[in-house]
Amino acid sequence: MTEYIRIPGSARRYQNVDTGKEISRREYIKRTEHVTPEEKAYIRVKEGKAKPGITSRKYEQMQRRKKGIARSRKGKIDYGYEETELESRQMPSNRDYRVSQLAGTYLFRNEKTGKKATSSGFSTAIDSAKKPNINSIQFDILREQACNHAIAKFEGNYNWKIIGIYEEVWVDW
Repeated sequence: MTEYIRIPGSARRYQNVDTGKEISRREYIKRTEHVTPEEKAYIRVKEGKAKPGITSRKYEQMQRRKKGIARSRKGKIDYGYEETELESRQMPSNRDYRVSQLAGTYLFRNEKTGKKATSSGFSTAIDSAKKPNINSIQFDILREQACNHAIAKFEGNYNWKIIGIYEEVWVDW
């Protein structure tokens, strides 16, 4: 069994008695209580022992983010849903063009300011008979086009990154 002692005069540092290795307070809590300090704060709020604070709010946000958007090892964004087809909306037109566009409303976050905003964007038009599946590379290309179109509406600020999807639909013309 491993024992830890607090190092006197240090800023909450602990020392492993067996190995002599110095660890942080955060690591000490993780090793002894088997939860992170954020989880610990969140649990105290849920039990009614503490008022909600910044730490518990950030922990909730992190949990929502884990459920929603996550990056895979290859850097590709996983949007957290397993649909195979999107809803289609028919636009009124005099002629039958038989083309479709991916239209979406996306949530963005500015990396410099931390500000969040939504914007809508469209992809290029494709043949309606050749709509790609959601899990295909062609669909990812159309999604990126729609996201870039939405980012372009922010005018002059280039620090916006996508953090979520509100809605995506096929617009048939």
